[in-house]
Amino acid sequence: MQNYRSKFKTFYLPAKLSLARRAGFLIALLTFAFLLLPYGNAQAQVQPGITVMPSIAHIDLAVDPSEYELTYTNNTNSEITLNLSVQDFTELEESYKITFLEGKEASNYKYSLSSWISFETRSLELSPKEKKSVKIFIDKARITKGGHYASILAEIVQPDNKKQVNVKAVLSSLLFVRASTGQEIEDGLISTFKPLRDGVEYPDSFILRFQNKGNVHVIPYGTIEVFDPFGNLVAKGILNEGSLDALPESIRRYDTKTTTYQSVLVPGFYKATLSMHFGKTGKKLSSSVTLFSQGSFDFGKIIFAIIIISFLIFIYRRRTAHLREN
Repeated sequence: MQNYRSKFKTFYLPAKLSLARRAGFLIALLTFAFLLLPYGNAQAQVQPGITVMPSIAHIDLAVDPSEYELTYTNNTNSEITLNLSVQDFTELEESYKITFLEGKEASNYKYSLSSWISFETRSLELSPKEKKSVKIFIDKARITKGGHYASILAEIVQPDNKKQVNVKAVLSSLLFVRASTGQEIEDGLISTFKPLRDGVEYPDSFILRFQNKGNVHVIPYGTIEVFDPFGNLVAKGILNEGSLDALPESIRRYDTKTTTYQSVLVPGFYKATLSMHFGKTGKKLSSSVTLFSQGSFDFGKIIFAIIIISFLIFIYRRRTAHLREN
């Protein structure tokens, strides 16, 4: 921005120009600067503390052992005590967040996992920079059909006589368990597939709302392809690169960015197609949407430029007519 300001300070208009023409030059110059304005970026920061591995675990009791191991690492310079517990969770629809269940909500949740979990130990003491592991056991013989979900919570306890440590109070490790009763159901449908954009902008992102109608969690994968008005493939994106789960009887939103292969896109009707699959059985779904887009052109800026040019032409003609009358 400083470069543009310095240009404005050193730019002198010819003295012989009329007031109207000088105003026209200034408007045109401001328009040019507006079209070139850059956008800023933001960065995130990460702080060290206590870590847990894995932070997310998937266990299929049909093929995996009914126990798994969590490893906690103390990255601080103080001694830490961890108290372990388990709490059920469910997914908030239309978001990437989860909500922990307590009391009546937890007891009525048919996908609860906490009832089938036990610990090797409920407490861990970690010296500075020390790493320790603990085993978690799942009651495979008694667990009911479908998927079951809980978070292993590690509450950080610090003695009052110790120096305060800048860490989070609780660590969480999410556990996704699929039972092996023979009654696990995989089913789902595409609730929404549409571009994410403003007005008639060419979209570089698409929204998928996937409705999981089964009783187990699944991870949808797939591709999104965009074709121009002539049927040429101009963009492609990979669905769910982060391998995010969709919990049973819920709707999960997936945003997918696409990579455009052509430098210039013409205005017209574009077609986007989604091909996806999910679950152990590889069930397939597809959808498509047709949309009008301005392509690589910015209709708003073009209209604004046309208005400015028309205004300058009007001022010029009016000035010319005035000179002829004189």
